[in-house]
Amino acid sequence: MGIKKIPLSTQIIAAMAIGVSWAFLQKPFPELIAFTTDWIKPLGKIFIKLLFLVAVPLVFSSLIVGMGGLKSVSELKKIGKYTFFIFLTTLVSATVIGLSLAYLISPGSKIETLAVDKATSEKIAALQQSESSDTFTGALAKIVPDNILHALSDNTMMLQVVIIAFILGIALSKMNGDSKTKILDALEAVQSWFTEVIHIVMALSPIGVFALVASLDLNAQVLLSLGLYMFTVVLGLAIMLFVVYPLCFTTFGKTGYLDFFSKSRAVLLMAFSTSSSNATLPLTLNVVKEKFNVPDNISNFVVSVGATINMDGTALYKCVAVYFIAQSLGVDLTLAQMGIIILTSILSTAGAAGIPGAGMITLVIILQTVGLPAEGIVLILAPDRLLDMFRTTVNVAGDISASLCVNGLAQGEKVD
Repeated sequence: MGIKKIPLSTQIIAAMAIGVSWAFLQKPFPELIAFTTDWIKPLGKIFIKLLFLVAVPLVFSSLIVGMGGLKSVSELKKIGKYTFFIFLTTLVSATVIGLSLAYLISPGSKIETLAVDKATSEKIAALQQSESSDTFTGALAKIVPDNILHALSDNTMMLQVVIIAFILGIALSKMNGDSKTKILDALEAVQSWFTEVIHIVMALSPIGVFALVASLDLNAQVLLSLGLYMFTVVLGLAIMLFVVYPLCFTTFGKTGYLDFFSKSRAVLLMAFSTSSSNATLPLTLNVVKEKFNVPDNISNFVVSVGATINMDGTALYKCVAVYFIAQSLGVDLTLAQMGIIILTSILSTAGAAGIPGAGMITLVIILQTVGLPAEGIVLILAPDRLLDMFRTTVNVAGDISASLCVNGLAQGEKVD
């Protein structure tokens, strides 16, 4: 079987396993360690730089297209006000639950401190000194951009890029006519262009993952922490699925607990098996309309927009992942930084849904925003495919729950 026929997720897991073996086997041989540092580790740095290369144009274009593609402001004022209230409520809940569990369980604390190079150590030290006294509003003031071109040209200003894109996207949603169509067409072309670039970069990911893992100072504590990290993510997702959503759809949607899971079982199983919200979109719409009797105008809007911006499971996963990486590097996150992580998780998740490799890109954005080295993503790549199945299930369940809630809230108000 040719290498191209092996699924990329399998290649990444294999590269991770080979990298772990290499990292352990090289320890008794100083010459091999030197070879890894001089010749293998730079390949991992190249891979990280390629991720940065596509991050700005991809996220920038995707966010504007997602926001600008909304039909009209009046649409937002009607169904939209309930939709985004539910979306924002569950997204904030997901991020807070994710960070809270990560703080309480502390999966990265089992690692004494992951070995990093001198430059990264100096960066982390500077981060801890500069951010320790910032309040949330003080940190928020720092991320509001004052120069579009400067933000777009600096990879350390990813959150500023996200904020700019959201502002431009909202402005675009208010426009009509040929100008809006031309702008959207151009940005959709850019999005498609860089999506293809992502395919190229992701094809190189097994090499990058091997290089990054092989150059780590691994031990049994690292592997134990990885298992604890997976448990933390799955526990958070379970709380969203079996506690938070039921509170929402029983309160606002007037739907029974068992009734919800009985009617949505097929679509949730499909989401779990495909790991794709987009692939399950037709079935999700059918279930919401036929089994839950949600009107077309509500179901079409909520489910379609939700498949793009309502990604509770992904947002929760990112918060846990960033906290885990920070702990493994010996970084104590401040409350201000946690607030920034929540904000960035919500914004970046809303912009990059459905894009191949986008999870890795947006995670890099969050790491960069709080000053953590992007190389930390290598720690969470191995279980990512499995966790993706769980978080996609939660994402789809969130769209169904939101549809029921919006329908229940809209019943008291006439919606055309």
